[in-house]
Amino acid sequence: MDVTMMRDALHSAVDRIIDEYLAAGSPSSPPAGQPVPTIDAPLVVRGEEMGTWTYRWPGNEGREQFYASRQYEVVTPYKTHRVRLAWSERPAWGRKDRKRAIVFGQTGSASSSTFYPWTEFVETDTGSYAAPIPNPEQPRKMLTSSDPLPEQFQDAHVDRTDQLFDQIMNGPSQRLVVDADEDEAMIRHGYWVAQRRNRL
Repeated sequence: MDVTMMRDALHSAVDRIIDEYLAAGSPSSPPAGQPVPTIDAPLVVRGEEMGTWTYRWPGNEGREQFYASRQYEVVTPYKTHRVRLAWSERPAWGRKDRKRAIVFGQTGSASSSTFYPWTEFVETDTGSYAAPIPNPEQPRKMLTSSDPLPEQFQDAHVDRTDQLFDQIMNGPSQRLVVDADEDEAMIRHGYWVAQRRNRL
């Protein structure tokens, strides 16, 4: 398998899709003075395996070693966001080796080595992965089971935190639940969270 040829083919396909989108009437750039819009269903393109990765958390939280990571691109009509999905293990809720899958968005130029966490999926007691859902009305707060569920989550697997982790007695916050291999769903959720929290 020629990885370079495959990567070139993927980039060509992405370019074609964007050209078709723009030709259908979407402007090539936002009007002057207007914020760059975001979309709820961007094109997610998988790149290369990046292997182990060390991330330095802001403040005094130190460094974290991720045992695996993959590079992605989130393509919208106005911008392509470079994203990294990284995997680690941490003690949590009765387990010493509970896995995490964290979606990081690159900040700055294409050559920047600075990444900012968009969202974190935590391994549940049954082996799936779950991430908090921000409340769209108050993005710094988590959606709870008493809040209306946003339309895009109507057909998704959403559950209360205390239904996913036995160690949590009262956890009404809602979480999006996906399988361990659903990278694209994780990336899309991370992008959605970053939109709501003005991190793009």
